[in-house]
Amino acid sequence: MQAMMTMPFLFRFRDALATLPAVLMLAILVFAGIQKVVKIEPHPDDSLVQIALTEPEQPAPPVVVPPPPTPTPPQIVKPLPVPVAQPVRQPTPPQAVSAAPVSSNPSPEVAAPPKAVAAPAAPATPPAPEPAPPVAKPNNASIEASYVSKVRAHLNSIKRYPTGREASQQRPQGKVKVWFVLNRDGSLVEQGIEESSNSMLLDEAARKTINRAAFPAFPESSWAGEATHRFSAELEFIPGAG
Repeated sequence: MQAMMTMPFLFRFRDALATLPAVLMLAILVFAGIQKVVKIEPHPDDSLVQIALTEPEQPAPPVVVPPPPTPTPPQIVKPLPVPVAQPVRQPTPPQAVSAAPVSSNPSPEVAAPPKAVAAPAAPATPPAPEPAPPVAKPNNASIEASYVSKVRAHLNSIKRYPTGREASQQRPQGKVKVWFVLNRDGSLVEQGIEESSNSMLLDEAARKTINRAAFPAFPESSWAGEATHRFSAELEFIPGAG
């Protein structure tokens, strides 16, 4: 204990003394910074700037120099031709014509007048008869379309709404599309339902309509080369419409 009391003073406070230089340096820097604070004051500039608007000078128009005149070549005057005087011809005196003796017996070849030879008359050609105007042939497409429309109209005129207790209770309504094949004489070959009406009563009524129909014969110019032809028709059945 006595040895500790006898230790030098500086050794006992060695830690505090070691930090003392750093504290002094920091204090000096802070003090110097406060002294060197520079106050920034605005310095107004009283000088005025004048802006003048000036129009740009227009460039002078270019000077057009006329081209030099083209020299006209001198014209050459051709001399006019001098007319040449022609000699005057002297009139020729008339020559004396001697009269030849005329024979009292003229030559038969000279005295006889020429006989007129009659040309044979050409036979009269009768005028050619004018060709008859062509007869316009009927259009096959229009004839076939007319036949189909007649057949469909006939089927719609003879169709009958189904009768019976079941038909009166259900009263079905709809359209049936049927197909049928005909000979050229109009006789029925076969028939069937192409689109059903979803009602057996209406489909059966459409079949009966095809079976009792009387189809006309094909026109001569229609469906050439076909012994039979297939047709189709749509029949609509409405209750109470027959």
